[in-house]
Amino acid sequence: MVEALGDVLAMPLDAPSSDGIAALRAELDAGARATGAVGGWSPDEPLRLSKHLVTGLLRCPRRALSERSEDNGPADDVVVGWMVDAAAKLATVSPRRSVTVDAAVAFLSALGDATVADRLADLGPAAAPIRSDASARIDGLAASGLSAVDPAWWPRVEEPVRVALAGGAVIVAGRIDVLLGGPPTGRPGVIVEVKGGRWYDGMRADGHLYALLLALRDGEVPARAVTIVSDGTTQVEPIRPALLQHAAERLDEAMGVAARLAAGEPAAMSPGAHCQHCPVRPDCPVGRSWRPRAAETGP
Repeated sequence: MVEALGDVLAMPLDAPSSDGIAALRAELDAGARATGAVGGWSPDEPLRLSKHLVTGLLRCPRRALSERSEDNGPADDVVVGWMVDAAAKLATVSPRRSVTVDAAVAFLSALGDATVADRLADLGPAAAPIRSDASARIDGLAASGLSAVDPAWWPRVEEPVRVALAGGAVIVAGRIDVLLGGPPTGRPGVIVEVKGGRWYDGMRADGHLYALLLALRDGEVPARAVTIVSDGTTQVEPIRPALLQHAAERLDEAMGVAARLAAGEPAAMSPGAHCQHCPVRPDCPVGRSWRPRAAETGP
């Protein structure tokens, strides 16, 4: 762990070797073709995967299916997380501005997403606990260093990254919270993912997937993946070949799970910390019987 993002950017950050990127793409293309034959995807009707769906398919397929088929509105903790995420991005692009809950909500609305503003308005005075929680977590980001990044790093928020596999039969896409460096800046790339709540090890997977997608998109491997958490944690991970290989294996496995579900296989139920907030838990015997261990944390 490090104290702030500035500590990361002050380190020697040599760009990792691009050797192996072509092999990773070939492996993923082959996996996408194989799973596409089972799932029935094509360039005209592709499988579309995001970091959230990849994680969901690997964590608990039944919950992942529920989240895609039902829209019961975001839970309070999700709303808080969106505000924290927006605050971090606002601190990056407007470092001289005081970042508050209202500023974060206004930033989201300016980007065309009024979900949080509408939710808070609908709740009225009952939104006070959500606002208080978000405010405390935003204050926890103050020491992260996001507002002090040298402009020479070309800080970009909501950086879109999209990779087509098997000729477009599978599309993997997302938006990186903050991307520093990378082409065409002449500096090595640094991925920054911002998380609300408390640190747990599973948070690392998002940065790993984005490192893989950037490598496939740009032909260059980013140097670091940084996860900044509102509990004060800043976790830094050098991007190594083994990490990219593991991210590719997870993506391939997620494609396999999606293919089996598309072919009619029943969705597996996998218990864990995610059961605490699962919308289908009342109807899930595995979820109902799950109990947290003392040291288990997570979403």
